Amino acid sequence: MSAEATVVSPVSGADVWLQAIEAIGYYKGDIPLGTLQYNFTSTSSSRRNGLLLPFNQVVTTPRLPIVANETSIGWDVVRRAIGGTLDVDVFTNLQVLVGNAPLNLTVVGRGAPVKIRL
Repeated sequence: MSAEATVVSPVSGADVWLQAIEAIGYYKGDIPLGTLQYNFTSTSSSRRNGLLLPFNQVVTTPRLPIVANETSIGWDVVRRAIGGTLDVDVFTNLQVLVGNAPLNLTVVGRGAPVKIRL
């Protein structure tokens, strides 16, 4: 499985770099679906600072690998949603660089609509 994220930087006057992302997705708050861990500074396609997020511009990440939780309930939920949309609770930790200042951000999305494709 993989995921793409669409991001818009709200910060003007300084470069914002997405350096790393860790996320876990749940269905109905307690059925784990999968985890994502990606370091943008260690990939050959990225700059050493990570993925640049210019002010007020839409940026889509490359497809990022998700490690599925292979519980029977989690797999069944994803399998039934193929070709449709699944509302997922997503808990995300981001490492960003704003100018020269490193920051850790936690973002929680409840009921985020996620398209499920093969």
